[in-house]
Amino acid sequence: MESIAITHQASEQLLTICRAALPKEACGVLVGTAAAEGNPATVTHIHAITNIHEDPLRSFRFHPGEWISVYYGMQKNRQALVGFFHSHPTTSAVPSKRDALGFPASGRQNSYWIISMAGGSAPVVQPYRLDNHTFRPLVLMLA
Repeated sequence: MESIAITHQASEQLLTICRAALPKEACGVLVGTAAAEGNPATVTHIHAITNIHEDPLRSFRFHPGEWISVYYGMQKNRQALVGFFHSHPTTSAVPSKRDALGFPASGRQNSYWIISMAGGSAPVVQPYRLDNHTFRPLVLMLA
């Protein structure tokens, strides 16, 4: 099974962003290093993007201006786009039918992370790869 990694600092930042957004869904971008020669992609930085969906308790949509700003900032700093994330405040870390619609279009190399806040003090972080319209789970490792 394919794996992906995240640094301890980025993991803490991700959970802090998701907790702060409650009861709404948080969303944003995962930045770091791309996979290379047997080494998984590694998330080193998290960029929250404002959720502008009309029903932010159950869905998400990136603020377009913020998304563009984050994307150009990554290019300027020579960082790789590793993936996208959003939280599920009250449900499990399993993709819903709406989830594929909320994520920006991207290449095969990007991951899609769902953070379930339903457990309260024990969030569940599950990364996926979108392959032929199917979310495939990835093994998450701490870097």
